[in-house]
Amino acid sequence: MKRIGCLILAITLMMTSAPLHGSEELVASSADSPAPQAPAEAKKIAAIEVRGNKIVSTATILSKIQSQPGSPLRQQLTNEDIKRLYDTGFFQDVRFDVTEIADGYKLIVQVDEKPIIRRIEIQGNTVFKEDKLRKTLGVMEGQILDQKAVKKGETEIRQLYANKGFRFIDIQTEIVTDPQTRESIVTMKIFEGKKFKIKEVRFEGNQSFSSKQLAKLMKTRPQMWVLFGTFKEEVFEKDLERISFHYQKEGYLDVKVVPEFDYLKEKNQINILIKIEEGQHYVTGEVRFKGNTLFPESELWQELEMLPGLTYSQFYVSQDMESIRNFYASEGYIEARVAPDVVLNRETGKVDVTYEIAEGELFFVEKVQIRGNTKTRDKVIRRELRIRPGERFDGAKIEKSKQRLENLGYFEEITYDTEPTDVATNRRDLIFRVKEKRTGELSFGGGVSSIDTFMGFAEISQRNFDLFNWPRLTGGGQTLSLRGQIGTINQQYDFNFIEPYLFDKPITMDFNTYYTVRDDYNVDFKEKRFGISEIFSHLFKDVFRVGGGYVLERVKLDDIASDAPQDVLDFAGKNWLSRVRAFAVYDNRDNVFNPTKGRTVNVGADLVGSFLGGDQDYYILRAGYTEYMSLRKNHLVEFQARIATAQDFGDSTSVPVFDRFYAGGLGTVRGYGYRRVSPKQNDNPVGGQTMAIINLDYSFPIPKLDMFRGVVFADAGMVNKSSYDLSFGDVVVSVGPGIKVKTPIGPLAFYYGFPLVNKDTEDENGRFEFSLSRSF
Repeated sequence: MKRIGCLILAITLMMTSAPLHGSEELVASSADSPAPQAPAEAKKIAAIEVRGNKIVSTATILSKIQSQPGSPLRQQLTNEDIKRLYDTGFFQDVRFDVTEIADGYKLIVQVDEKPIIRRIEIQGNTVFKEDKLRKTLGVMEGQILDQKAVKKGETEIRQLYANKGFRFIDIQTEIVTDPQTRESIVTMKIFEGKKFKIKEVRFEGNQSFSSKQLAKLMKTRPQMWVLFGTFKEEVFEKDLERISFHYQKEGYLDVKVVPEFDYLKEKNQINILIKIEEGQHYVTGEVRFKGNTLFPESELWQELEMLPGLTYSQFYVSQDMESIRNFYASEGYIEARVAPDVVLNRETGKVDVTYEIAEGELFFVEKVQIRGNTKTRDKVIRRELRIRPGERFDGAKIEKSKQRLENLGYFEEITYDTEPTDVATNRRDLIFRVKEKRTGELSFGGGVSSIDTFMGFAEISQRNFDLFNWPRLTGGGQTLSLRGQIGTINQQYDFNFIEPYLFDKPITMDFNTYYTVRDDYNVDFKEKRFGISEIFSHLFKDVFRVGGGYVLERVKLDDIASDAPQDVLDFAGKNWLSRVRAFAVYDNRDNVFNPTKGRTVNVGADLVGSFLGGDQDYYILRAGYTEYMSLRKNHLVEFQARIATAQDFGDSTSVPVFDRFYAGGLGTVRGYGYRRVSPKQNDNPVGGQTMAIINLDYSFPIPKLDMFRGVVFADAGMVNKSSYDLSFGDVVVSVGPGIKVKTPIGPLAFYYGFPLVNKDTEDENGRFEFSLSRSF
């Protein structure tokens, strides 16, 4: 009986040889075949032998299969083993054979290895270097030959050429394998063809939007002289997606965008026709809320932008969903869920939307944890947070905390999330994760401007300095900088130390010492100023800052012209100025580095007196207002107004010429000469005791040129001789265009100002203003 049972099992295995031999498809197709039922006394696998392998070791092959000596012989397991070996990518054929031996069965694993790539040859390429093509191919010499990988690499190379405008490239790949050594030579012959340029892009079927409007959505553009014109397939596909998204955003949910190409092979040009089927325009029908029990609908309606009767757009549905979720999160319901139920009626052209709300429960903050700060102290981060343990979750406070951390400028990335606790289901830990960035800089640079023809500078600074963390000296949130700048007109050297939280209170201490030299450009004297200052300020409610301090300066007038006005001669030589300063600032900008909304309001006063140990008696009053407004995406309006006046008192008969007000040029009124907007004596500026400046800038992105922003500006200002003199008889006004450029070498700004009122003789036709600085 035992022999009969073994014979039956052997015959069964031979009859079912297909699942044990052949391609992956055969293995997959036999996965549902029933496993043979071996008799209870059936022998187990006694040995496994691997045959046919020259490259892959026997140990590696055995480690990939589940069948092992001592285990029963099962068809299902051997089928899985065959698939496992195919999945390694090492073999082009795998076969399992079974023979009976004295102790059981011998499982023979017969493999046919894929060849090794000995050499890759690329021929016919002129557009791209061979190294570039090899990298794109993704297959290397010494690897096991995988024809699927070669085919995929060939497709990637075709795409690479297509994105350079080579639409009719042909690639012929030949693989020759030595049957003895099992080594292959892959030869890829490239027939590049001609590079095609885009001659024309036209639209057909667009009724709701002009061709010009649609063309602005695209990065694919016709050739203009030597600019543009290259057809890049990936870019063009995204262009079509943008056009489709634009239509859908404007209520055309059924829009179809189909391109057609006309190849002018004799001219190597392409005409592109984009056919548009706009379909029906949909508007929002009824809007309802479902599931809201905690807040009345009147409060939820305030979160919506897409209202009944307005254009329906899935984009605005998503925005409104997010607004509702944020509203709930700001009230502590951080797990509130919002899902839209949309009913589209093609007959009426209306779309009804029901926002289904699962409010969840009220959550509280258990702990606030900081993670990722490898050098910044915990307390430096925590003092910026506006949410505390024990409070209910408040999305507005969390976002405010994140914004304050961003304003520090210490971190590349700031994120937050929550983690459950063991305390209660509705108590979560709030986790702020930060990624540190470099805050220390050692920079040298040079630049040009329309004021300083040339300037050079050197600076060492640490914006996250820690005076008490030796020897690292980082992580305390202090600022330390030492800077020197030399220009053809101005020179400046200064040392600055700022402690933003003195005694761990929101009190800022700002110590500064400086030395500046201003050459006799547009004036009859050279001014040398040395100063030292200590300023303290206190922050209230995150937006109000009130401060004051003391400034001691020595100002020396040198190289005075022989025909200099008496106002200059009166202050020749050294002048000691001892002043106290007071100021108040309101600042609610969304970002101190790149503001897009918010405003700043500031007022200040300087009192300079001989009773404080100085040589002069006068005071200066200042006020300023700045507003940032985002009109739409990346379109920004910046309005700034400044006013100041100075008045002498006591033994002084006038305000010193070096502390009077001057305007003209970048920073004041563009289009007029540097410091030329001023009362004059003998046609030389001597400064005034009242100044008012207004600047209005509108900046906008330039399509297809992400590094550039266009600017249109208007400036107005006046500098009058007497104190508190706001007469507009000598007001100057200018308008003009500009361009701002972000470059790897630093920011550039170009303006051309056209004077409109009270033109100076040398500025009658306007002035070109520019600046460039570079750190390296």
